[in-house]
Amino acid sequence: MSGLLKFGVIASLALACLIIVFSAFKTKRFFSCFILSTLQGIAAIFAVNALGLVTGLHLSLNGYTIVASVIGGTPAVIGMIVTEILFI
Repeated sequence: MSGLLKFGVIASLALACLIIVFSAFKTKRFFSCFILSTLQGIAAIFAVNALGLVTGLHLSLNGYTIVASVIGGTPAVIGMIVTEILFI
C-alpha cells in the first residue's frame, strides 16, 4: 500500500473521530454520549470477532482497534471492517 493511500485512510479515520467527539460536545451531554458510544463500540468489535467463525472476518484486538472503537463507536468498527475487506 502506498504511503499516500495509507495517509488518506488514517486521516479520514481521524477526521471521523473528531467529528464524533465534536458532536458529543455540542449536545451538552458529552459524558452520557461518550459512555454509550464506548459501550456500543466495544460490543460491536467483540460481536464482529464472535461472528468471525461464520464470516471469516476477524479484527485484531490491539491498542489501536480498541481505542478506535472506544472513541468512534460503531461507525469506527464499521470503518475498520470496510478497510479490512478492501485491503485484504
